[in-house]
Amino acid sequence: MEEYDESLGFLEDVLDLLDKQDIDEAAVYMRSTRGDQVRFSNNKIDIANTWFDFNLDIQLVKDRRIQIISVTSPDIDATKLQIERAMKVMSSLPPREAYDSLPEGPFSYPIIEGLYDPKLEDPGERLSDIVSVAIDSGLSSGAKKMAGSIRSAVEMSCTATTTGIKVCEKRSNVYLDIRAFVSSESTGHSFSCSRMIDEIKPEEAGREAAEDAVLSSRQVKVEPGRYNALIWYSAMGNLGGVFGSLASAMSVMMQMSPYVGKLNEQIGSGLISIIDDPLKPRGYGSRSFDMEGYPTRRNVILDAGFLRTYLHNRLTAKAMNTTTTANAGWVSPQPWNIVISPGDMNNEELVHELRNGLIIRNATYLRFQDYRAGDFSAIIRDGLFKVEKGEIIGSARGLRLSDNVLRILSNIFAVGRDSRQIYHWWMEWEVPVESPPIAVRDVGFTSATV
Repeated sequence: MEEYDESLGFLEDVLDLLDKQDIDEAAVYMRSTRGDQVRFSNNKIDIANTWFDFNLDIQLVKDRRIQIISVTSPDIDATKLQIERAMKVMSSLPPREAYDSLPEGPFSYPIIEGLYDPKLEDPGERLSDIVSVAIDSGLSSGAKKMAGSIRSAVEMSCTATTTGIKVCEKRSNVYLDIRAFVSSESTGHSFSCSRMIDEIKPEEAGREAAEDAVLSSRQVKVEPGRYNALIWYSAMGNLGGVFGSLASAMSVMMQMSPYVGKLNEQIGSGLISIIDDPLKPRGYGSRSFDMEGYPTRRNVILDAGFLRTYLHNRLTAKAMNTTTTANAGWVSPQPWNIVISPGDMNNEELVHELRNGLIIRNATYLRFQDYRAGDFSAIIRDGLFKVEKGEIIGSARGLRLSDNVLRILSNIFAVGRDSRQIYHWWMEWEVPVESPPIAVRDVGFTSATV
């Protein structure tokens, strides 16, 4: 942990430097990270990497003008030069019409169990051993080839301000991302993620990916149109992150969210509740403070379909005449750890409840055609299965998920009870999600184009 001790010393040096500047106030957000990765393909490990990252972001405030600078190495002379350059252009920036000062510290912060695993400080052969188990499990379950990666990280994250805040937290994470191949078109995907390396489930992930790949080799014809659909874990990771991120007050203020003007209105089925819960023990995205130094809290975004809050930092809260939700992002508020409340059906019951429709295993490259309306499309990969009379009969190809956020939320008709923490490489919004599968009526599917 020598690198983290050096980072803390550097943080003190930066605060001393800021005290000497002609500014009203300033905040510093620092992350020092060790990352490890083992990558594999064709049933063999290709490469193992270890790296160290350092990132320091400084928010400077003078006369309601804000400048943000970034430093990628703990070099105090380079940092001083960056600050001096920023100060020279501060007067040319427009003052913020809606401005609120940084919070006055200190605060009392929540203690969240299970955020750090010292075994990940130097995982050694543990990552390779997990990969080997996952590969063997996939091959024994019918796959011809296995590929993917496992990544782990330990980090020291700190927020400090000239207004009396200094708080640090150690966090760790590890996730296994695995794809199985029966042929180039018959593929399956699974994952396992946790704060703790001993909680990774390589045998289960390898088996699930392989079983989907085998099932994908049985093709059936499905025309574009609207079908009842069961959205499975990997796909819910991406969609759940979208549902939460669109509650960012910055997205709302920029008219880039379908949630604009809908606070306290019902925008979803009564079966769906979405919470940003950074206080959840062992939560993959849990944390005790935001970038402004506020203690985090549990925020209910959707309560039985009703939109209850936008996510705020201090500046968006001031602009919208409310209080921060401790979701800073200095520029844009963001969710930390999205939790979709479970329902009362196990996974077999969900498939039976679907009766006739499609199961979406994974949805990637999600793109919006209209953020304000909520219209989007996404590529479906690693399993799109047709269900008839409650039974999977085969795999469909050549379709793209094309629908609307509000329509999907409103058309949910069943929610599973078996939730998982979800984080994998395909989650472009990079928001950890805990969710069960959900069933949605009349989901749109269009022809995929090259």
